[in-house]
Amino acid sequence: MSTIEKDLKLNYPKLTDFERLSLAIQIQRNQILSAGFVVNSSSPNGLEAIGIALGYSNNSFSGNINERLSEITAALEDIKVNN
Repeated sequence: MSTIEKDLKLNYPKLTDFERLSLAIQIQRNQILSAGFVVNSSSPNGLEAIGIALGYSNNSFSGNINERLSEITAALEDIKVNN
């Protein structure tokens, strides 16, 4: 039994096994997504780390997402060609 599921069983004893497992899976999925995509200033994660590795900073983002993705794609292609 996972820690999340144990906590749910302790805090919400009226939940069925199915409800508890479903919630535990959803919570764990959200934690994984948060670890990969949440942007914060103290420690870059996921997409933010990729952007920083490609040379982007908070000040360099202007325009729209399509322009930024095009620039990232071009930077990745340059890296691929040069390696």
